[in-house]
Amino acid sequence: MADSFEGPEKKLEIAVTPGAPSLRSLGHAFWREVVAAASAQVLSQIANEDCDAYLLSESSLFVWDERLTLITCGRTRIVSAAEHIFTRVSPADVALLVLERKNEHFPRRQPTSFREDARQLAERLPGVALRFGREHTHSVRLFHSAREYTPEPGDTTLEVLMHGICEETSQAFSTGDLAEARATGVTEVLEGFQVDDFVFEPAGYSLNALRGRDYFTFHVTPERVGSYVSFETNADLGGDPEPLVRRVVEIFRPESFDVLSFAPAGCEVQEPSVEGYRLRQRVEAGVCGYAVSFLHWYRPPREPTGPSEISL
Repeated sequence: MADSFEGPEKKLEIAVTPGAPSLRSLGHAFWREVVAAASAQVLSQIANEDCDAYLLSESSLFVWDERLTLITCGRTRIVSAAEHIFTRVSPADVALLVLERKNEHFPRRQPTSFREDARQLAERLPGVALRFGREHTHSVRLFHSAREYTPEPGDTTLEVLMHGICEETSQAFSTGDLAEARATGVTEVLEGFQVDDFVFEPAGYSLNALRGRDYFTFHVTPERVGSYVSFETNADLGGDPEPLVRRVVEIFRPESFDVLSFAPAGCEVQEPSVEGYRLRQRVEAGVCGYAVSFLHWYRPPREPTGPSEISL
C-alpha cells in the first residue's frame, strides 16, 4: 500500500478557564513547537482579530484566546502535542478537553491507539472514553474531561466525514493544480471567509478559512486506496445543517459519510437528509454540556457489480 495515506483524523480541543492566560499570547513560535511535537509542520498562517489559523502538513490548528482546535492526520502523535501544550498551560486551567479519533483505514500503521492516547491524557485530566458508532466499522471515539462545563450559546461544531469519494472529484485533487482543486467549489461552501489553501504533490489538498471567530476547513485524501475527505465548521447554521451538508456531499459524492455535531444541550438541531443516501447509524449522547450526534449515511448500490481481480 505504498500509495496509501491515513486521511481519517485525530482532533484535540481544549478550552481554558476564565482568567487563564490567553492562548494566542503564547506566540507563533510556541504553536509551531506544538505542531512539531505531533510530527507535523506549519505550511502557512492566516489571522484576524479573533483567531490564528495554521495550515499544516497534516491538517489544521486554530487558536483563539480561550480555546484551541488541533486536527492532524497521517501517522501523527496528537497526544505528544498535548503534552507540549501542558508545558505552558496548566491542567488546572483547562475547563474542557476533548480528544476525537475517527476509525482509521490502516490502524496498525498508527504509532498509538485511541486507548493509549486516552489513558495518557487521563493521567493529566480524569475523563471518560466513548465510542459513537460500531466497533470495526464507521465510528468516532471520544475522550472527554470529566469536569463540569457549560458551552456558550451558539457554540456548535459540524463535521462531515466522507469515505470513497467519486473518481471525477478525486482527480481534481490529484494533479497538483490549485486552480483545479478550487474549481470544485470547496472555497465557496460558506460566504465571506478569508481562505488559505494548499495542494500537495502528487495528491491531496487542505484548506483553512476564517470569518471572525468562525472557521471552516477541508482536508482531501484522494489516493486510490482509502480516499477520504473531512469538512468541519463552527459557523452558526441556525440549527439546520442540511443545506450545508448537502452542498459538501454533492461536491465529493462519497460512497458513505458520517455527520458528527456538537451543540449546547437543549439546542434543537435538525437531522440532515441527503438524496441518494440512507441512514444506517444514529448515536446520541450528552458530553460536557453538549448534545453530540453521530449519523452514518451510505449510498445503496443500484445494481450488482463484478468481483475485483486479485493479483498473485
